[in-house]
Amino acid sequence: ELRTPLTLINGYIETLEDGLIDDREAAMHSLGIMRKHGKRIVRIIEDMLTISKLEGATSTLSLEPFDVANCATDVVDHLAPLIEEKRAKVVVNIPDDSRTMIGDRFYWDQVFMNLIENALKQNQRPGLRVTGSFAREGEHHVIRVSDDGVGIPRADLPYVFKRFYRGAKHHSQEVTGTGLGLSIVKRAVE
Repeated sequence: ELRTPLTLINGYIETLEDGLIDDREAAMHSLGIMRKHGKRIVRIIEDMLTISKLEGATSTLSLEPFDVANCATDVVDHLAPLIEEKRAKVVVNIPDDSRTMIGDRFYWDQVFMNLIENALKQNQRPGLRVTGSFAREGEHHVIRVSDDGVGIPRADLPYVFKRFYRGAKHHSQEVTGTGLGLSIVKRAVE
């Protein structure tokens, strides 16, 4: 996962250093590709650090009351540029009687972030609607994130929580991601 973007970046650096690109437009194009792949490397590293933290934190849960609505709202605010770029609408429905939960907010931030971001990234159609809800059902808390997008092909369902699995074969090449988001969700829930 890291080798391909690093190889592309190094290739463009060598091409620029050798002076093989002599016009500004081509140089800017090369820099744009390097920037894109540099951001991909950063995202892979951030996701791997998150998984490492999740796997090493079996006895270090910080069980404190927190406001789930604030958690979800903070995630939506963080994703605002992507939401705007996709011309999507994200709605979070959390009734007042379900706002407070005892848990480790770090894990819930990861759950909301990865589920909502995954829905946004996997759907190329403008105007996507993503709905998040959180409710108490008996003694349990239930989180749901749904969208009106293309969905996950049935053949991919057994694999979507595996690390680095990207079932975006039915999408265009514009769909980006590390294939770690849903494995982070799985580990956070565990």
